[in-house]
Amino acid sequence: MIEAKDLRFSYQDGKEILKGVSFRSEENTVISILGPNGTGKTTFLKCLCGIQRPTSGSIEVDGAEISSYRGKELSRKIAFVPQSVPPSRMSVFDAVLIGRRPHIEFSMSDSDLDKVSEIINAMGMADISLKYLDEISGGEFQKTQIARAIVQEPSVLILDEPSNNLDIANQHTTMRMILDAVRSRGMCTIMTMHDINLAVHYSDKFLFLKDGAIEAYGGMEIIDRDLIRKVYGVEADVIKHRGVPFVVPAESDKYSGRRL
Repeated sequence: MIEAKDLRFSYQDGKEILKGVSFRSEENTVISILGPNGTGKTTFLKCLCGIQRPTSGSIEVDGAEISSYRGKELSRKIAFVPQSVPPSRMSVFDAVLIGRRPHIEFSMSDSDLDKVSEIINAMGMADISLKYLDEISGGEFQKTQIARAIVQEPSVLILDEPSNNLDIANQHTTMRMILDAVRSRGMCTIMTMHDINLAVHYSDKFLFLKDGAIEAYGGMEIIDRDLIRKVYGVEADVIKHRGVPFVVPAESDKYSGRRL
């Protein structure tokens, strides 16, 4: 479980990015953070995993402040996948194996190697497992980063745009893998998403940020025309298909260039 209480963040120039964000999530839950560019989504994630220190407020994981965790202990609690990381000269298998580091005391075990192989196979990357990171595609590299985080077996998995660089088929393969990891390990997953219609298929809850504050937080029932207008400033229809909302831009906004 992770909880943020009145989270605020400002840069040194005084510009306030997060304005009193509070929310609570339980285990075995997928939360999508949605909102327009520049609203503080990535900053929010970096605060949650301890990369950036909030100006004020608190963050607790499994009932304790994240500042109370150190080194490997924090890595066993939280795993983070950023939007972009420069590839290094190591194999896909070794890159995923790094995710086991918080659990290794002296040397890796057969169990560590088996867990890495299991994730690699599940994500359809067995044929590239011995290739170097700088030899694979952007989509394959993104999947490798996600596999590394899942094999870390954290309480909280934090993903910044996990569908970046992935084609439609790989988007759904990867999102299903994330969902399976959450369900089988009971972890909480928090991810930023640009595509609302992809998010609704793989998320339990939705947190909409606007100008650094929460506009809405809840399940699919909160997604409607009024919310889309408030958050994104565009007109859109929200059509339900088999109980799942599907956001369709209105005619006047189809070519506006705004992303939903």
